[in-house]
Amino acid sequence: MYNLQWLKLELKIFSNRKIQIFLREPDGDTYFRVWIQLLTIAGQCMQEGKLMISENNPMTVHELATIIHKTDAKMENILNKLIHLEMLIYQENTYIIKNWYK
Repeated sequence: MYNLQWLKLELKIFSNRKIQIFLREPDGDTYFRVWIQLLTIAGQCMQEGKLMISENNPMTVHELATIIHKTDAKMENILNKLIHLEMLIYQENTYIIKNWYK
């Protein structure tokens, strides 16, 4: 197991169609910031892109909302948008960053 210290972002991130869709949302800046926060949380979890509270305990919408300082409803909207855009996967009660190793 390794300790992830850096998160690599593509320089053309703002040209990415999915990011552009985010930024057109009424709270687009918030959606983008939450996406970056989810990436950093996944890196801290060191579980192949899974958002986990502990080794065998996936994070819930409420836990993510608490950590990111959003309401549960707002967090759920953002997570659903990420799933719709195929940036996030929800399987077996676990949120997973799609293409984590990319």
